[in-house]
Amino acid sequence: MDRTRSENRPLVLVTLFGGGWHRETYRILEQFPTDEFAFAYVYGHHSGVHGAADDPMPHPGPCYPIHYLGPTRKHPLRFFSNTARLALSIIESVRLVRRLRPHAILALGTATAIPLFMAGKLFRVPCVFVESLTRVEQMSLTGRILYRLRLADRFYVQWAGLQQKFDRAIYAGAVI
Repeated sequence: MDRTRSENRPLVLVTLFGGGWHRETYRILEQFPTDEFAFAYVYGHHSGVHGAADDPMPHPGPCYPIHYLGPTRKHPLRFFSNTARLALSIIESVRLVRRLRPHAILALGTATAIPLFMAGKLFRVPCVFVESLTRVEQMSLTGRILYRLRLADRFYVQWAGLQQKFDRAIYAGAVI
């Protein structure tokens, strides 16, 4: 799928991650009519592999890897390695968004949203972030970065109390 695709349906570029995030993403995508939208998926990889690429989704679409941003746990060299991965991820995201020309980018919880949303802003693609259901009282690091940098055009939280702390956040209930 690229910008020369014959597909007339709007393309939604979706981030993938494993575990609970995958289930929440799946539930959100179930609400999109297959005949009205086309989908492509992006997953973060480290050493060339990530299991989320093999997870089933409710709608078919190609999967694209970008560099995983790295762990946020304390490690003496994490600042340097994570910065290098972020730079690679931004470059890969710019190339991908330029090639695919999606109509929107949707991310739930994963740090892969940061470089993708940067690329989305560069190409004026609307970016929608949904904070994970597990974030009841405090946003994730990814959520805080996207919120403070205003990279998300729509920022959803799944708990009313969290929305009260962040005035630009939208509370629309839980997806699960």
